[in-house]
Amino acid sequence: VKGEARFTAEFDIENFAYAELVYSTIAKGKVTRIDRSDAEKAPGLVAIITHENAPKLKKPTLLNVMKIGQGVGGSDLPILQDDRVHYDGQPVAIVVAETLEQAEHAASLVRVEYDAETPSVSFDALKAEAVVPPDVLGEEPEIKIGNAERGFSEASFKVDNVYRTPRHNHNALEMHATIAAWDDDGSLTVFDSTQFLNGYKHQLATIFDLKAEKVRIISPFVGGGFGGKWALWSNTALCAAAAKVTGRPVKLALSREGVYRMIGGRTLSEQRVALGADKDGKFVALIHTGTTATTTHAQYPEQFSLTPRHLYASENMFIGQKIVNLDTVANTWMRAPGEAIATFALESAIDELACAMKIDPIELRRINEPEKDPTKDTEFSLRNLVEAYRRGADKFGWSRRNPQPRSHRDGVWLIGQGVATAYYPYFRWPGTVRVRISSDGTAIVQAAASEMGMGTATVQLQHAAVRLGLPVEKVSFHYGDSALPDSPITAGGSSQTVTIAAAVQPAVEKLHRELLKLAADDSPLAKAKY
Repeated sequence: VKGEARFTAEFDIENFAYAELVYSTIAKGKVTRIDRSDAEKAPGLVAIITHENAPKLKKPTLLNVMKIGQGVGGSDLPILQDDRVHYDGQPVAIVVAETLEQAEHAASLVRVEYDAETPSVSFDALKAEAVVPPDVLGEEPEIKIGNAERGFSEASFKVDNVYRTPRHNHNALEMHATIAAWDDDGSLTVFDSTQFLNGYKHQLATIFDLKAEKVRIISPFVGGGFGGKWALWSNTALCAAAAKVTGRPVKLALSREGVYRMIGGRTLSEQRVALGADKDGKFVALIHTGTTATTTHAQYPEQFSLTPRHLYASENMFIGQKIVNLDTVANTWMRAPGEAIATFALESAIDELACAMKIDPIELRRINEPEKDPTKDTEFSLRNLVEAYRRGADKFGWSRRNPQPRSHRDGVWLIGQGVATAYYPYFRWPGTVRVRISSDGTAIVQAAASEMGMGTATVQLQHAAVRLGLPVEKVSFHYGDSALPDSPITAGGSSQTVTIAAAVQPAVEKLHRELLKLAADDSPLAKAKY
């Protein structure tokens, strides 16, 4: 509120230089010549780094949520290590100068020549060649229950539609930024707008062949991420490489164009949803299939097929997805990845079936509410969808609406009411905290988390205060630094708050036990047991 939160590009390090990237202008091929002659004459130039003079960097390890912490690469392409171009926008040079304007000017003078090859960039041209991925976030890529096509053909009522969604780009208010500095002992300090401090620490250690304790990531505040700042993209490693080459701190802040060109977003998709119901409205067939795009250097099949597995009961089901590989920037997690596009398709189809049957869309959903998970046959720990429908209908005056589409106007505007079920999983990953209490009655909780607007610091100190029996003003929360105990991803599957809180509980309990050991014989707590 006060504007005092310091974001990555706002940190000030003595004697730092500015960096700017030069992006490829072809989608596939190789660099044949880089003309640096004009750029080398530009005022304020410090260095021009290409694959011809870049330091040796190891390939990133792809981000895998099922093996969290083993890698966080948005792509596993080599970073400025060879002449190959894999997508339009791939960085082919990094230019360092004394000021931002000088870096931008010098970068504009770098001339790159290519031997272009024919890229695969048309989803429509390749979707017939789509293949089933090995898995979808650790789940089987296809689910079959009964005979869905036969059940659909015999259904009393049916809809069978194709739903398409476009590519989406990340547009966080804070664009990706990095400041990198090397110390005399060979350790690396990086300020970065990342959602995953510990992941970046280990990934940069791998890329630069360092021990993890030699890398420190600082990221207290992140100005929006939504998945785009979860994976490590090449800009972070390139900034650190530039700092190594120049022997001084370097700042690299991507422009909005730079984000579009080298930071992955959401894949486009084409989904088929076919629903068949009997005369009473019960689903006798639920088919949800489709295709998304990814790349050979990322292999992330956006998980739209996970959502329909858990929402509605049906006698017969076929759920699955395929992928095509395009020569583009890698797609990645983006704000409700999979679930956003999946619920759009599935919920639209249910509404259209309700319209065809002339039945209330809420009633159709209620009729098909499962008693157990439809595909895993496990009990729900908590599920109040039907009650949520009822309360929502009451609040919105649902029964008074005209159910006929396009029937209500306000002047030139069409006014409507709709209903849809939102679905999103929540994850739990390992997390560690340190709790310290002082003789003056104050306490500190420490964890390597970032604050991205979800109230991380507020929640954790409130929780710790209750467990410690201290006023909130006596507790502080230290975060935003990988030197602190490991924490999970910020805003990744709604995991950070609950994971840190779950670590605070046993840490406080252990602290209480240690305090009791210190109680003197004449203390009211002497011989007390926890």
